[in-house]
Amino acid sequence: MSQRTWIVLAVCVVAVVAGFAALFMSVEKDDPALSDSVEKAAALEKAGAVSMLAHPTQQFGDDSNRSEHSGPRAKLDPAAWGDDHVGKPLPDFVSGDECLFCHRMDVGPAWANNRHQLTIRPGETDSPAIAALRTADEARAFADDVEFVLGRKSRIRYLKQTERYGQLALLSTAFGPSADGKKGAIIKAPNAHWDAQTFGSSCAGCHASGVDASTQMFSAVSLDCFTCHGDVPLEHSRDTTQVLLSKQRGDSARVVVSICGQCHIRTAKSHSTGLPYANQFVAGDNLFRDLHVDWSDEHLESLNPADRHVLDNVRDVALYDESRTTCLSCHEVHSQSSQKHQQLSEQAICAHCHEQGDYTVPKTFEIHSRTCEY
Repeated sequence: MSQRTWIVLAVCVVAVVAGFAALFMSVEKDDPALSDSVEKAAALEKAGAVSMLAHPTQQFGDDSNRSEHSGPRAKLDPAAWGDDHVGKPLPDFVSGDECLFCHRMDVGPAWANNRHQLTIRPGETDSPAIAALRTADEARAFADDVEFVLGRKSRIRYLKQTERYGQLALLSTAFGPSADGKKGAIIKAPNAHWDAQTFGSSCAGCHASGVDASTQMFSAVSLDCFTCHGDVPLEHSRDTTQVLLSKQRGDSARVVVSICGQCHIRTAKSHSTGLPYANQFVAGDNLFRDLHVDWSDEHLESLNPADRHVLDNVRDVALYDESRTTCLSCHEVHSQSSQKHQQLSEQAICAHCHEQGDYTVPKTFEIHSRTCEY
């Protein structure tokens, strides 16, 4: 085509685009419903109610647009949205074993060794923890009674079933593993005894599933699918948006931090019971309608880097609505991978666990927990 023809075509294209733009502006001006819907969408976006699919930042954790604060930060009411199950019966739920029948290929291969699956696990007679108990002067008599253990690097505790359903007794004696995981030493051996109360009042909320806060009894050992995915209807096989945290659903950041925070916030207490875990929390609830959290800078600064890392992120989401980054931005829970960690832009929160200026170098620190007694 000649140069003149190209010029004519270009002019026509510009005219068509300008016409469509003028038409849209005219329709929006004459149609209040359309104008309202645009305003509502903007409001929902600001409130964090739009799905994760509309928030690339929530998937990849880019909070580079977060402003530096020179004055007091505007706070939200963390309890203002959603619902809870305080004082209500927990729903019946399909067990994880049934879930794995369909998910045997995607989740199944790695689930047996997943930490969420191993929050309580059978006590192996040849493990360093059981072997050490057999040699402890005042505690060796209890070694044959041990059925389960909980804990990993910092402490390992010994458990056995009681006569009541959904209840475990905790041995007062603990085991402190060595850094290489091969040795270790018995801790708190004097006056060893089985305690039928402490597990239910301190440990059950994060180490078992379907915990009834009124009785402190549980439905399943370790963390079942119900813990993170909630009460899933059977029809979810045809519509996976009915499953919390599914890829197609795209839950908001505040829903995600409520689900993860039910166990990973380790310094909070229930308003209604005083227990260190929420009363009848079900995934999808607003955790902060019942869980009382100290959000102060002073409290965060007093925590070890790991607990501070969690609470600082949760605070940015729940109290200030300043972040779309959540645990799932970095961690693949089913595959137990943090590969996405390496794909994130450098942010202030990285300095909790990494040396500032060189985020390839992790800090060395110890983790302590009053609730977990180490």
